[in-house]
Formats: sequence, C-alpha cells, structure tokens
Amino acid sequence: RGSRRTPPPPISVVSAELLEAVGLKVRAKNKEEHRTAITGLAQIYFKHYLRPRLEYVQEGGDDVNIDEILQIWENVDSDLESKFGWIPRNVFLCVSYSDAEDAEMRSRIYQIVDDTLLGTAKREGSTLTPTARACGLAMILQSLKSNDNSMKWCAFLMSQRASLQRALGSYLDARTKAKECESGSPERYEADSDAMERLEIVAKHSAPVAPVKSPGKEKDANDLGAILKKVHGAKDKHIFRILSTIASPTHSPNARMRAFDELPKRTKGLGPGAQGWIRSLARRCAMGAFVNAEAIEHCIILSQECFESDDVRTAACFLEGVKLATTIFPQLGGTKEGFKNLAEYFDAARTSNPSAKVKRDMEKFGLVTSLSEILARS
Repeated sequence: RGSRRTPPPPISVVSAELLEAVGLKVRAKNKEEHRTAITGLAQIYFKHYLRPRLEYVQEGGDDVNIDEILQIWENVDSDLESKFGWIPRNVFLCVSYSDAEDAEMRSRIYQIVDDTLLGTAKREGSTLTPTARACGLAMILQSLKSNDNSMKWCAFLMSQRASLQRALGSYLDARTKAKECESGSPERYEADSDAMERLEIVAKHSAPVAPVKSPGKEKDANDLGAILKKVHGAKDKHIFRILSTIASPTHSPNARMRAFDELPKRTKGLGPGAQGWIRSLARRCAMGAFVNAEAIEHCIILSQECFESDDVRTAACFLEGVKLATTIFPQLGGTKEGFKNLAEYFDAARTSNPSAKVKRDMEKFGLVTSLSEILARS
C-alpha cells in the first residue's frame, strides 16, 4: 500500500540495438510473440517518431502553412531516422505471413496499418488531422522505397483489400438481382445460386473462420458453409446496406466506424460464427487511416502546393501516395474534389513557365507524366 509505479523510461534511453532486438522477435516461431513484437514496434514508431515529427503540422490543422510541411523534408534527423525508420518496412514485410500460415498475424497487420502507423481515423476527431496524415503517408512511403520487398508487400496488402471490395460488391449486386426475381421461380433459384457462389468468392478473399471457443447451442459456428448460408439468408436489409458502403474505397472514416458499430449488433441473431465472420470481413474491407479518399485528396492538394513553392522533390513525394493508391483503387482519384484538383494541378504543371532548376526537377521526377497517368486511371 502506498507504493507508486515507476514511470517508464523515456524513449531516448531505449537504444537502437534494443529496438532491433525486438524487431528480430517478429520472426519468432511463437505466433503470439511475433504479433506482440510488431504491434509494439508500430506503436513506438507512431508515438515517439512520426507524431513528434508532425507536431507543428498537427498544430496548424488543415490550414497549416506550406513552409511547415516543407520543413519536415528539410530537417531530417539522420540518427532518429536510422533508429526508427526501418519499422514501417518491417510492418509491411510481415504481410508475407499468409492466412494459411498465421491468419491472426495477417489480421493484426491490417489493424496496425489501418489504426496504428498513422493513428486512427474515427468519428469524433482523429489521432492526426487529414493534412498530418497525408504527410505521414508520404513519409512512410519514402521509407519503403529503400526496400523493394516492403513496398511490394504494401501494394499487395492494398490489392488484397481492393479484391475483397470488388468481390463483396459483386455479391451484393447478385443478391439484389436475386431478390428482384419472383419467389419460387426458376429465375430466382438460378440468381440465388449465382449470389451464393459470389459469396463463396468473398470468403476466399477474406480471413478464414476464426474458431468460436464458446459456441453454445450453435453446433455449426465454425462451419464456413453454414455461416455463409446464414449471412446470405439474413432478413435485416440494413446489414447489406452497411456492407455496400464499405465495398467502395471512397467511403468516409465515419462510414467505416458506423459499419464497425452497427454490424456486430445487427448480426448477433445469426450466431457467434456468422457474427465473427462478418466483423472480420468488415475489418479487412473498410479503408483505414493509412490510405483512404480523404488522405489522397490531401496528398493531391499538398503536392500542388509544394510544386507552387518550387519544391518539386517534395511534390513528387506526395504524388507517390496518389500514384500507388490510384493504381490499386482508381476510384480514389475520381472523387469530386480529388479529380477537380488533379485536373487543375495537371494544367498548372503543363502550362507553367518554371525556372531552369524547377524544369529539370520536373523532368527528373516525371511530374507531368505522373499526373497524366493518374488522371487517365481515375
């Protein structure tokens, strides 16, 4: 009684060697050990490196002066970058753990990327402002470029999400078509069978069924076939309306949180097996804080502001995120604000009369070509 907990030591006393030793735990044979190691490293990266670097951008909100943003790239502490910069690369290298090998690790990586590396995008205020998140995204992608494999796994993870969204959208369309057919008719039976086949494709793109430890009276709680039949036969139309919102990559952070809040409540009556499967489906399908429409719109704006400040190198950094995202999710470049800003940016870059240095940099980083390719995809 009366004892006090010793406060944790500041991160400055934690050596780079110790962090790297934790990094080695990521490849441990013990599954819980490697999940815990990569989660802790990601939390340290955001709390002790990324957020402090974005402090003044965060304080400035979405009206922050562009000079504050340019300072992020001009004032890089090489020692801190060496100490922490490898962590995002390790996070994405962990995507190599397949669902067959460790489904919980794959789900954990989705969670880390969506809600840890750049904080959380939530209904009532986010961990970072959209402008700060766009800066953080550009910073992380720059660090990934030093390791081809980590960049490839980053793109792979996003491609998996895009494939799942397309599969889910295809199923929902087929289900709607089946419901429009006359009940009991051959057309209804055929359309219903087609919808079920599409739902099975959704399952192939999603996480495996997580074992239900206390299924109660539900004997088929761990049977994927039985779970899919329950989901397909659900009477609550709102379940499918919610799923349709997150099947599009342009949905808002609020739509994501609404799905996470509502789906567990509305699927409770389907039993723990179906409820858990839909919860996992939503987590893998919904766009997190790392890449979403809001972040990409801000990357476009910031890239143009950097270009107008004659800093083509930093403009290209922000455009890297737009290129990657729109290659995998073309709709992210086609939002009303995003496309309008892209078109204005392209016209400004194409018709500008820059200095000799800026012109060389534009050619070096392929600025106009990149903008043209992004517009063509969007």
